[in-house]
Amino acid sequence: MAEEENVHARPGDTKRTISVALLVTGEPPKEVQDSLKGGYEIMFRDMFATALASIPRFDWHPKMSLQIQAFNVVLGEFPEIEELDEGKWDVVVITGSRTSVLKEDEVWIHVLSRYITHLVDEHPLVRIVGIGFGHQLIVRIYGGSVVEDRANGEYGVADIQLTPEGIEMLSPIDKKTTWRLEQVHSDSVVEAPKPVDDDEWILLGSSAKCKYQGFVLRYPTHAPPLPHLVNTSSYIAFDVDDVATGAAGPMPIRSAHILTLQGHPELNAELTKAELTCLCATGQMDWDARDYALAQAQSGVSDGAQTAQMLLAMLSVEPAVSDVPLDT
Repeated sequence: MAEEENVHARPGDTKRTISVALLVTGEPPKEVQDSLKGGYEIMFRDMFATALASIPRFDWHPKMSLQIQAFNVVLGEFPEIEELDEGKWDVVVITGSRTSVLKEDEVWIHVLSRYITHLVDEHPLVRIVGIGFGHQLIVRIYGGSVVEDRANGEYGVADIQLTPEGIEMLSPIDKKTTWRLEQVHSDSVVEAPKPVDDDEWILLGSSAKCKYQGFVLRYPTHAPPLPHLVNTSSYIAFDVDDVATGAAGPMPIRSAHILTLQGHPELNAELTKAELTCLCATGQMDWDARDYALAQAQSGVSDGAQTAQMLLAMLSVEPAVSDVPLDT
């Protein structure tokens, strides 16, 4: 149910809560769980909380908070369709997974795929974010290809050369051309997804070993409202959220319906080290390769924090850029 807002209040007096449905696709290695005292849910909660606290906001911006609920999709847990109909969930985030997206015998992967298709078709105002496994799954759902490619697996921080559209989406202020994210994958996308209702997927960037590092599928309008603002997940063209506060207009990423990333903004060097150590212990990686990957992870700061900020900007938590006073 959407929160009622006082129409006579200044925008800065308004409090809003963005609802995040976290679709958890398994658990990380025990070493990672021990370090975090939890699994993927804790990683994403920490990532979003840190990002929300670090985004500069004007006094007249609405005061934002997050409601995050985790759903274990391996066990068949999903947001209820009725809740989606009523606009309860603003975004669905599909996490990474230790399970390969290529595992055809995993029933839960097929169920999750059908659920995502249903979201896109029947609840178009709900934003969708896919990270790692989630990126690969969305690509496969829409006709792209993923293959196992251990020779070109990426571990540690990788440099991603952003496309012009990737710069627009991920770095609209600083205009960075290179984006750095933690990577832990041996499966890779090798063919882009097919258009959805004639809408093309936009490639965000490429690394030396992985051509398809992320995609965006855009809405036909710049910034449709979030479901909780209009009590529905059906498509509405006008962004009613920007009437009072959109002095500079919405950021380009506000037009994103679906955003996918092969890299992991929720990871840091310590967590990547634990992931890689587990891969070595199970024979999936040799120790020399691990040491090289760790050197990569520690060779520079990743853009994970900035990526998390842009994911929130996608959900209308945009940073203060220029102070344009409101009419009183």
